[in-house]
Amino acid sequence: MRRIPLPGRTPLLARAAQAAALPVLCCAGLAACVPFGGSAEADVRYAEDFNRHEPLRVEGYPTDGSLRLVQQVVWRIADGAPDRLEDLSSSDAPPQERADTARRWVAEFREGAGGKATAVFCDPGDARQTVVLRFPGTGQTKVLHVRLDGAAGEDGWRVRMNEPAGAPPEPLPPCAAL
Repeated sequence: MRRIPLPGRTPLLARAAQAAALPVLCCAGLAACVPFGGSAEADVRYAEDFNRHEPLRVEGYPTDGSLRLVQQVVWRIADGAPDRLEDLSSSDAPPQERADTARRWVAEFREGAGGKATAVFCDPGDARQTVVLRFPGTGQTKVLHVRLDGAAGEDGWRVRMNEPAGAPPEPLPPCAAL
């Protein structure tokens, strides 16, 4: 014999499913309203980049923002995209110096950034961090300095790109021995 629910009476299993679904739907709705990178379009681009590139191995303690920035730096170098890399730069240098630095980083580290890479976050990242990139495929290392940019950090995490042409590589900080 088949039971037919009376109007206004929902079977127990259906009520439990509805109760379980409500918090999930609410959280999904809130997450859609507050995108991680500031815009839904930026988050979609980030997700696409994440899926197209080799995973970045991480050591140390990055913040969400500093990790996201360093991943994007490695991806832009690997993609051979100095213009997009320059878009990630801090306001520490004039535009021409940032553009020149971006082109040099792409030329020098593109092969290594296209393979496996490790980012060592050296210090706690309240507002700035030193990051050592290691590219085991080529044996290269690169020291980055990332920081919150703009008045009170309003421009988010950016990478310092003011390396003059012909400057010797920066010595590795002690954290690079991790």
